[in-house]
Amino acid sequence: MAEGFVEPLKETIPEVVAERYLSELICRGLLQVETRNPSGRPKALKMHDTLRELAVSILKSIKFVGKSDGKEVEDHGIRRWSIEAKENEMKAESETALSRVRSLFGFAVDETSKSSFNRLPSGFKLMGVLDLEDTPINELPDELVNLFNLRYLNLSRTQVKELPKSIGKLYNLQSLVMKETQIKELPARIVKLKNLRFLIAYGYSAAIRTVFDYWFGLVVPSNICSLKNLHVLSFVEAKGDFIKQLSKMVQLRRLNVANVKETDEESLCSAIAKMIHLQDLAVKSCNEDEQVKMEALLSAPPDLQILSLIGKLEKVPHWFISLDILKRLSLRGCRLRDDFLPHIQALPNLGELALLSAYEGDRLDFLEGFQKLKKLRITGCPRLKEIVISKGVMPGLQLLFIIECQEFTTLPHGWGSLPGLNEVRLACWSKPKDQS
Repeated sequence: MAEGFVEPLKETIPEVVAERYLSELICRGLLQVETRNPSGRPKALKMHDTLRELAVSILKSIKFVGKSDGKEVEDHGIRRWSIEAKENEMKAESETALSRVRSLFGFAVDETSKSSFNRLPSGFKLMGVLDLEDTPINELPDELVNLFNLRYLNLSRTQVKELPKSIGKLYNLQSLVMKETQIKELPARIVKLKNLRFLIAYGYSAAIRTVFDYWFGLVVPSNICSLKNLHVLSFVEAKGDFIKQLSKMVQLRRLNVANVKETDEESLCSAIAKMIHLQDLAVKSCNEDEQVKMEALLSAPPDLQILSLIGKLEKVPHWFISLDILKRLSLRGCRLRDDFLPHIQALPNLGELALLSAYEGDRLDFLEGFQKLKKLRITGCPRLKEIVISKGVMPGLQLLFIIECQEFTTLPHGWGSLPGLNEVRLACWSKPKDQS
């Protein structure tokens, strides 16, 4: 989309057109699906080695792409550069060459470059795509905010700690991706990005690995809800009157929000009810003892396929019965005490269920349903002793993970009757004696 390869069609959003392109390439055997996301859509793609060599050869011959080892960039009129960072910084002999580059992809190829690489070259004029994922750059070039044509910026897993305050000058930016970064707050002028469609941003703490605390959302200005073209907003911290403003974002297809308080229930549910296109929803409470209260929602958005609730739950929300097309359900830190499985067993399209510190009982009975479930993950249920799987339940289960359930010492009853089961993981890591 950012490079202009997607042909605009009336009444069809560009993401749908792009997916059609990918589907056709897959059907023709030009691309292979490496992994799929929970909804079954391709997540990672690859080319066969032979086909890739042929494609690279053709692309180089027509000057479609170029590759540099990071030491210099020669002027060959190439518009898309892949630069490997092997030295302390990527250098350019010719700013004239860079002035014509439309897309730049940076890579750190070894541990030396990961520890020492710290800046980008200058000279960009027409840059539309800047992808620095996994490149340990710690500061952005000053001229970044002058890249008027920039449509895609990826800073995932970099060491950048903040965005320029004048980022609002990137008027044409469509995608801002910052996964697992050290950025904690977005500048106020982010609301100037009227063409922004994807804002995917979250940080994590490597030192904290609990279900609830190891990752965090970014603080955004509450008036970010004025961005009418934004389709993906993930993951953000609810601060100020953000939840009250959220009702303006009826166009969202993905919403992941953290730091939600019990008192936000009415406003949050009212906003979600208006998001008729919502496909992916994650709600995280402000702390592990605060409830995720969503009973005020009368029914789930009709297109919801992925749902994550993170925080304490007294009971499963009543609207779970309306999740007809839900494909993935994740309950984290919910600490449910009552048997909740009857409320989800009949979901007709549920393919993946993750229960992470979600249940405080000693037994789980899968007695009916779960006809399309393929993955079941149960983690951090310290009192769980027994799992019973009745015959005919979960006939398509392929993966079963039971992790950190200290009292669980016997394989699930009935697990041998699962015809499609091909992987079982059972693990429990005990604390050292001096920490017990």
